[in-house]
Amino acid sequence: MKRPACNHRLASRLPRVKVGRPPAGVGRLGAGMSGLNMADRDGAISWADQWAPAGTRGPGRRLSGLRLRAIMGSRLLIWLALFLPTFLAATYFLFIAADQYETESRFVVRSAAKPDMSGGLAFLVQLGLARSQDDSFIVQNYLTSRDAVAQLKAKLPLLEMYGQRDADFIARYPSFLFGRTDEEFYRYLQYAITVFHTDKTGISTLRVKAFRPDDAQKIAVTLLSLGEDLVNRINHRLRTDAVGNSLSQLEAAQQRLIQAQTALTEFRNRELIVDPTQNAVALSELISRLSGELAATRAQVTEMMTGSASSPQLLGLRRKATALEEQIARERARIASSADGLAARIADYERLSLEREFANRMVGSAEEELVRARADAARQLLYLERIVEPNKPDYSTEPRRWRGLLTVFVGNLLLVMIGWLVISGIREHAAPHE
Repeated sequence: MKRPACNHRLASRLPRVKVGRPPAGVGRLGAGMSGLNMADRDGAISWADQWAPAGTRGPGRRLSGLRLRAIMGSRLLIWLALFLPTFLAATYFLFIAADQYETESRFVVRSAAKPDMSGGLAFLVQLGLARSQDDSFIVQNYLTSRDAVAQLKAKLPLLEMYGQRDADFIARYPSFLFGRTDEEFYRYLQYAITVFHTDKTGISTLRVKAFRPDDAQKIAVTLLSLGEDLVNRINHRLRTDAVGNSLSQLEAAQQRLIQAQTALTEFRNRELIVDPTQNAVALSELISRLSGELAATRAQVTEMMTGSASSPQLLGLRRKATALEEQIARERARIASSADGLAARIADYERLSLEREFANRMVGSAEEELVRARADAARQLLYLERIVEPNKPDYSTEPRRWRGLLTVFVGNLLLVMIGWLVISGIREHAAPHE
């Protein structure tokens, strides 16, 4: 931009006055432009003459002190507008923002199964199977979930806690940033309740902010109780899944054993035999004894026929031999009969006995599996241990007024500098064309 060349013409047209008593307009000019250098004065005069109304332009009216003060006021308003965010932030943080109290608690989620520090490969395998870190993330995500918020609202008056009248219009709920719906309230609580996990130590930290110290402590304690309830539900589900299958197998084996024993008892009552195999052994011994006696009788018959064929004892021996043969045939028929013989009863009895034996073995195996399942479930149980209980804060940590104000000021200053660089670049590119 070229410097306006109105300075010399302006000086030549000024009325000559006596020294010691300058005109009123010149006095106001000196008072209004005393803080400006020559270049700023020339630019201000040229700008005032350019934008002045048509009836007020001219050499004699260009030095009005009222117009110069208007120029200076407009520049002040421009600077105020440029740094308006800083002024608004200062007004909010220093005079409006309500105190917020933050409580902190720490907890750890661990399982009963711990890695063995003595082994090499075994330690790596067990460490890979360790679930405590994942379970910490489960609890962490639950504490900031919608389900936790719903249960928290059922136990505490959250809307009253975060809707305090002494809170400012931005921080309290509801506000122009967050409406009255459940989703908006859930989003609002994401700024008031935070949970983070430290991988190095395995400790999770819960932080709760509220407008009153008692409210912050109550919310933190209730959230920890909800986390413990979640761990208990996980443990119950773990026991139910791990032990439930073994219990069902044991019950099925026991039911099978009962059925086998009942069938065996019914067989004994029906056949009036406790153990058909023992009866078969007795019959075998009887047949063997009768066969021996028959053989002895036949030997006597043969001997008597050789020595004295007309002996009267020969007829008795032959009758005895015939009776023994018939007795042996009847006893053998009792064993080998297809209808109600002892062999069929022995087959039924052995089948029922085998079923009972198999049922007994299944019951024993199911009991061992149940013991192992319970031991595995006990090793996988989770425990939420509170390391630091929620305290009652006695000093407000939020909002961090000076840090927030400094952040807004730095951002505002950067925006102003960027705008000034953009405007200066535009002027430099437009200067050669004028």
